[in-house]
Amino acid sequence: MDGCGGVLCTLGIEGERTLLAGAFGGATRWIASDRRTWQAAVLAVAGGALAGCYVWPMILWLLRMEERPQTIAMAAFLAGTLGISGVRALSAVVDARARKMRDA
Repeated sequence: MDGCGGVLCTLGIEGERTLLAGAFGGATRWIASDRRTWQAAVLAVAGGALAGCYVWPMILWLLRMEERPQTIAMAAFLAGTLGISGVRALSAVVDARARKMRDA
């Protein structure tokens, strides 16, 4: 491992690929948005990194994809791009499916 991923790995952070992919997803969201302030950029990148780290399994589950290194990074990027609003939407989907399973 080299570059930023290696630095993050030496700092003891597991899942550096998901962290970076999510952060880049957040940056992509910021670039595509109408808010062009640095505060919005920092929040988008930080929110994207957090979403990428913790939400990628849900993205893989929703897309019904295998857990491979390439698909994990792709799912983390998508989660980072969706950001916190994506987390809300994913929560609504999971809640709806859980209610459907409970009522069946």
